This record gives sequence, C-alpha cells and structure tokens, in this order.
Amino acid sequence: MNGLYALTIVMIVYALGDMIATKTKAIISMLFVASVIFAVGFWNGLPATIFADSALQGFASVTVGLLLVHMGTTIKLNDLLKEWKTVVIVLCSTIAICLGVYFLGGMLIDKAMALIGAPILGGGVVAFVVMSDALKNAGESVIVFGSLVLVIQGVVGFPIASFLCKKEALRLKGQIASGELVLNKPLEDGAAKPAFRIFPKTPEDYNGPNYLIAKLAIVACLAQWLSGLTGGNVNMLVICLILGVIFKEIGFLDEASLIKANGFTFVIGAVLVNVFASLANTTPALVLSMIKPLAVVVVIGLACCAVVSILIGKIFHQSWYMSCALGVTALFGFPGTLIVPTEVAKAVADNEEEKEVILQNILPKMIIAGMVSVSIVSVDFAGVMANWA
Repeated sequence: MNGLYALTIVMIVYALGDMIATKTKAIISMLFVASVIFAVGFWNGLPATIFADSALQGFASVTVGLLLVHMGTTIKLNDLLKEWKTVVIVLCSTIAICLGVYFLGGMLIDKAMALIGAPILGGGVVAFVVMSDALKNAGESVIVFGSLVLVIQGVVGFPIASFLCKKEALRLKGQIASGELVLNKPLEDGAAKPAFRIFPKTPEDYNGPNYLIAKLAIVACLAQWLSGLTGGNVNMLVICLILGVIFKEIGFLDEASLIKANGFTFVIGAVLVNVFASLANTTPALVLSMIKPLAVVVVIGLACCAVVSILIGKIFHQSWYMSCALGVTALFGFPGTLIVPTEVAKAVADNEEEKEVILQNILPKMIIAGMVSVSIVSVDFAGVMANWA
C-alpha cells in the first residue's frame, strides 16, 4: 500500500478510537476500538502490510526506548514516598497478578499464553512489547493472545474500579457528614523539582523540542549499551525506565520530556502498531478459540489481585474497597486513574466542597497506583519474565 495512504488509514482508526473513548469516558478504550476495526479490516481484505507500509513499525523500533525513558521522567519519587502504603499494596497485588496467572493459569491453559498474559494483564503496552519480543518464536497465536489480553483488560478493569471507588466515596461521605473528615489544602499539581540536581537548569530559550528529544535519545543509547554489557539478560527497556527516573532526578532530563517536546502522541501511536500487527494473522475462529484462555487469565489475575490487595490493605488499615481499587489500576492505568475517581466524586458528592474532600482521599492514591503498576512493576516484571520464555 502507498505509504501515505497507509498512514492516513491508521491515523483515522486512532482518531475514531479516541472519539469513542471520550464519548464513553474511557470505559471503552481506544485500544479496544482500534483492535476491533483493524481485525475486521484484515478479515475483509485490508493489507497485512499496512503498518510496515506506513513506516510506523520502523519508527517504533527506534523510538520505543525514548518512550520508556520518558515514562521514567514522569515518576515522582516524592509522591512515591508520601503514598508508600499505596506503593506497597500495588507492588504486591501486581506481582500477585503476574505470578498467579503464570503459575495457576499455566496449569489450565498453554504455558506460553499464561507467560505472555501475566505481565500484560498486570501492566500494559510496554509489557506487551517486552513479552512479544521474548516470545516471538512461540508462534503467532501466542502474540495474538497477548494482544487480546491487552485490549480486553481495560474493558474489565474500568467498571470494577468505578464500582469500588464509588463504594469508597460513599464511605468517605459518611465520615464527612459526621465531621470526621474535612477539607485539606487544595490538591497540588506542580512539576516536581529534581531531588539531586547535578546538571544546571537549561535556559528555556535553548530547551526546545529537538534538545529535549536529543537528551532522551542519549539516555536510551546508554541503556542499550548497559543492556549489552549484561548480554541482554537485563532488558534494555527496563534500563530505559530506571535511567529515566535517575536522569530526571539529577536534572539532565525534564519531567515528561516527550510531552514537553510535543512528540508523545506520535511515538505512542507508532509503538501501538506492534499491538495491532499480530491481528493481521487472525481469523474469527482463532479469536473465538481464545475466549476460554482469556477468561482464565482475567479471572485468575483479578482473584489474585483482590486477595493480596485486600490482605495488605487490612494490614495498613485501608478499606477493602480502596485497597482493591488500587490493585485493579494495573488493568488500565492513566488516564483511567484520573477519570474514574473524578467521575465518581462528581456523582456521589452533594456539593463542591464534598467533592473536593472525596477527591483528596481517592485521586492521589489512584494516580500513584496506576503509575506504580503500569509504569514500574509490570515493566520490570516483564523484563524478568521475558527470561522465562
């Protein structure tokens, strides 16, 4: 297919997915919509080479490292320290999802499917990229299964998280009525300053998009070199994430560098084609045959998440609603972790002050939970599990 035509079709599908996600308040994700459109398109003659023809696959292969370094720059160490109980709950529940799906699910379904599904259910796109590369020799059906886990997790996770957050909001509303809970200072949303600045701050006149991207690329190259020193045993993308955190804290990288450079949308759009590319080799019969293993992965993953998050939450004297909601963030991450508590607070509160109190007690925890599960634990655990292939 002509490269420009291919790129245009992909962008139109993404745009339709974004519109439906916005209309449904992200209950139906862009990933789900785009996956359905591409799958039906491939079954009806859409060229299987569309992603290669659009040049997005090649672009993704050299920019995925930049994306992971960028993700590292969005992790705020101060926030993690403040919400350390949330971090522990989510760390334990996400690991429980991964290990539960692999060991328990592996007794009921194909071991390779359990392996690829485990960190993907506990994370997202980056976990898929890591695991699909590690299991590329396991057969196309295994990669397709990983894609299905990725696109279905949000559809399952959103309503569960919404229900749990609503229960928590109603509990908090009772505490507000009794005077036990009051409004604190407004939520702060400022950019975090580097904790251990070594590099001087770059003057804004020189800190343009190209400079920001160049610094991301330098750090990604360093990660690739370090991964090479380990013989590839430590995944390059995991190192990218860790270096992103470190180099942001010492002042070399800006927070959310790729967004600041206006490059995030195109890079993430390119990386996503790796999710959809496997759909070109599917048939309706193949997808239907994966409903059972998909159900096994989701049910076992959610059960392990619930048991562990509630148990750890009890130790920290958290309500089981909130603890479980924090664990479930692994299935969708940001912006769902912003949308769910915001919509719940709006629906439950009787006035603006009550709404703000509810948000102060739910929103920060949900944001941190999604960041820890999707951006940290699942990526690192995918790097570990990739060596089990």
